[in-house]
Amino acid sequence: MPEPDPNGIEPGENWPRGVLVYHWPCGNKRHRNARAQRILKNALWGEWYCRECGDPVPFTRRADAIYCREACRKKAARRRAE
Repeated sequence: MPEPDPNGIEPGENWPRGVLVYHWPCGNKRHRNARAQRILKNALWGEWYCRECGDPVPFTRRADAIYCREACRKKAARRRAE
């Protein structure tokens, strides 16, 4: 499945109830809306930063992602194993 368009979500007028979702070629509408609401909630509340390096997590990652990229995830795993 292709990754979501990072510009495909934006807050609606009556946030958090209104979310505009567009330009995703696949997946069901309910799942896309739920993902968009989760991502926007994380971004607007300032909670969506990488736990390893502190950079913002890109919108193309999963909605429950805690690392910005694979390298940070592996670095955290190596540190935990020490």
